[in-house]
Amino acid sequence: MAPNFQSSFIPKEPITQEVFKKKKAGFLGVLAASLFFASIVAAVGMFIYKGIIENDIKSLESQLSDSEKNIDKKTIDEMSQFSQKLDIAKTLVARHQVISKFLETLASSTVSSVQFTNFSYSNLEEGKLTVSMQGTATSYASVALQENVFSQNKYFQSMSFSNLTLSDKGSVSFDLTASIDPQISTYSP
Repeated sequence: MAPNFQSSFIPKEPITQEVFKKKKAGFLGVLAASLFFASIVAAVGMFIYKGIIENDIKSLESQLSDSEKNIDKKTIDEMSQFSQKLDIAKTLVARHQVISKFLETLASSTVSSVQFTNFSYSNLEEGKLTVSMQGTATSYASVALQENVFSQNKYFQSMSFSNLTLSDKGSVSFDLTASIDPQISTYSP
């Protein structure tokens, strides 16, 4: 045997040097570790939140199916029909024309020396009201005054005096055709 042969691998002398040196973690290391742990916490939180949301959806679906079973379809059909009828009634009222406002305006705008003997109105086009009247006046000046008064009224959009004739008694007969603003005949409660 050799004289330098060691029978044990355990050193006889104390170890003075460190086998593993501790390294200090730098700023980037701390940041990376923090982000890693934060992402793990966020992933776990999202997994739990997903489970909660899925349970809420299932609960709401069951409530919805229960509500659908409890719906009174006959009442809903009646309400739907009533709604349609109400819409039709609103449309009719909105299109309804009332001539009384126009007649009040005509009465207040008629000159005292002019008298209307015949009156008719019609809707030739949508949104246009046409009025045709026949009348008598004491003179041509009264007809001109009547035309001036009507032209100052905002509801008379255009007018045409025609067939001016002088009668034996000295009165003037005439025909009047006028376009009237349809707002004057619109029904508004």
